[in-house]
Amino acid sequence: MKTTSKRIVFTLALLAMLAVACISHAEILPNRITNPGSRDIYGTACMDIAMNDGPGTRRYFNELGTYRVDGENLKIVAKAWDPNNGIWWVKVECPRGTGHYGWTGYKRFYAWSFDLDKVPTEYWYSY
Repeated sequence: MKTTSKRIVFTLALLAMLAVACISHAEILPNRITNPGSRDIYGTACMDIAMNDGPGTRRYFNELGTYRVDGENLKIVAKAWDPNNGIWWVKVECPRGTGHYGWTGYKRFYAWSFDLDKVPTEYWYSY
């Protein structure tokens, strides 16, 4: 193969790898919010909660810590669907009253304690 042909093949392969890398990071689109709520929503935690900085597992987001809040009411400000794991995540204020927010799985709250349909949706992933 000629040197020019090898350079073209190398350049095309490099561009293809770059495109794949860009696409894998383009899946997460933070903070597009729909149906913003007009009143505060609180949910009762049914266990201690581990929180991340986005609606997904450690593969996609950083872990913020675990909070001992079993049985406590926490302010819920948003929800997001995680297509990678097929679950809802909720954005909560924790520790309470500090203005710090993190994401945890919806399963960590009693379903009867709040109506998930009334929580504003944040779209993080392209669908």
